[in-house]
Amino acid sequence: MAMKHGMIKSTDAPVREQVVRLMKLARRKAIERSFDDAVYLMQQALELDPKNRGVHTALGEVYELMEKRDKAILCHVEALRLEPRNPECLSYIGSFLMRIGQEEEAINYFQDCLKFAPNNDVVFARMMHLKRHKCDWSDFDKTRRKIRNSTKAMTAIDPFSFLSLVDDPEMQMKFSILAANVNRVCKSETATFTAPLAKKDKIRIGYFSCDFLNHATMFLIGRMFELHDREKFEIYIYDYGAMNDNEGRQRAEDSADVYRHVGGMASEIIVDQARADGLDIAVDLKGHTKGNRVNLFDHRMAPVQVSYLGYPGTSGVDSIDYMVADPIVVPPKYRKYYTEKVLYMPDCYQSNDDQRKAAETKPTRADVGLPEDALVFCSFNSSYKVSPDEFDIWMKLLKLVPDSVLWFYASRDGIRKNVLAEAKRRGVGPERIVFAAQVKQEEHLARLPLADIFLDTFFVNAHTTASDALWAGVPVVTKIGKQFAARVAASLLHSVGLDELTATTPQQYQALALKLARDREYLADVKARVKQGIEDGPLYDTEKFTRNFEALLEKSLERFNAGLKPDHISLS
Repeated sequence: MAMKHGMIKSTDAPVREQVVRLMKLARRKAIERSFDDAVYLMQQALELDPKNRGVHTALGEVYELMEKRDKAILCHVEALRLEPRNPECLSYIGSFLMRIGQEEEAINYFQDCLKFAPNNDVVFARMMHLKRHKCDWSDFDKTRRKIRNSTKAMTAIDPFSFLSLVDDPEMQMKFSILAANVNRVCKSETATFTAPLAKKDKIRIGYFSCDFLNHATMFLIGRMFELHDREKFEIYIYDYGAMNDNEGRQRAEDSADVYRHVGGMASEIIVDQARADGLDIAVDLKGHTKGNRVNLFDHRMAPVQVSYLGYPGTSGVDSIDYMVADPIVVPPKYRKYYTEKVLYMPDCYQSNDDQRKAAETKPTRADVGLPEDALVFCSFNSSYKVSPDEFDIWMKLLKLVPDSVLWFYASRDGIRKNVLAEAKRRGVGPERIVFAAQVKQEEHLARLPLADIFLDTFFVNAHTTASDALWAGVPVVTKIGKQFAARVAASLLHSVGLDELTATTPQQYQALALKLARDREYLADVKARVKQGIEDGPLYDTEKFTRNFEALLEKSLERFNAGLKPDHISLS
């Protein structure tokens, strides 16, 4: 509910106490997306203390969330003017620059911040994540040492920023819980649901995200939305992203029984709407990824609340009952590192689109700059996933296979420059690396068959990019790790019957890739089996996937109606 502006008045309490009280309330309003109220409260605080750097900084953050970047930067600049060496101020400016894509400038501010506050864990993680985006590994060993030495003392962190820095599901759970608690909007759930629920004709499922657009989430899940059994389920979509007219958003709207655009709305309005819609199951598709509003689930919007697809790890949110996984990404021995109970899909947890199509125009190798007769290794993972560990092996493979090249996805010149420099340090010339630009999804699917072998990354595997490669008939060589993000490609390969391409050590990973590259008959056989696995296996059987997904959701609701607490559920 919006505040009645003008009701807060000065009291006899010291100014500082009034400012603290106003800021505490303003922060809560900002987290709930009641932005006008938050701005009003902060402006009242500035009337009391116009030189308070912290208020200017916080107001800048709110303006960022409101997409008012001009006002945001003015607030941050004023804060910096007031306290040029304040590390918090420097970190906020760095974070602002990071969010608007000014990565080089953001790194500079983060480095300045760490000079004054070397133990700022959030800034450290963000800086290293940005450096990984540009394949700048200059501090890689130092980063690992810092992680080992300081993880027990960390009090706040960006979970996503740390996924590619360490393969440790226990640590990732700690980071997720910290993030969930920092962004919590209510101390306890604001509604309860009594079992058994009143009977309805259909089960109502609500999906929440800001990625209902041309995004990896919709590339994967869009077809499942269309295939939901409308005799048994009603599908509600709550889109809190910016309104747009691209195909992904339109597909989401067309596939829903009820589509609600709730972008910019306060949390309590969205929560009230979801409850009024009578949802039985609420599904978060974001987790700790950019633009998430996972704290909506703190309120309890439905009797059963589920985390799925968007974030490869635990949410850490107490009120999220289940996460969707499979026995490979979350085997029983690792369940203790997830705050949710697991809904086990019988095959791979990842939904896929059996109607996807590549562009009609198929490029040649010459069109994309690849040598016609070369053995083509490829890496289409986002650059932040690549570390010296994988790159060392890739360069060894190029030396061991003289007629080979590495086809490397790099969207910016800075990434390409760093990759070539790292290759040179390892004795590999620039002619052995061919860079791939960012293209539309259908064009990417059309070019993928030009590759021979897809080389995966370790701590964060290929997810959508791996299922893309397999769909195109390209074998994926991966190394399985411990955390969810490091086990996805193994699950995908299992679902097409090619467990033999999953290594357990870096040495085995190199040997597998080398065998494929040197034994062309074996490579041809594996490519044929990849295609057969896609045609006959479960990975692109979206109808079967949807029925299994629905069956798990039904079981979770049956447990609730029976008065039972959430527990791990499988269909076997």
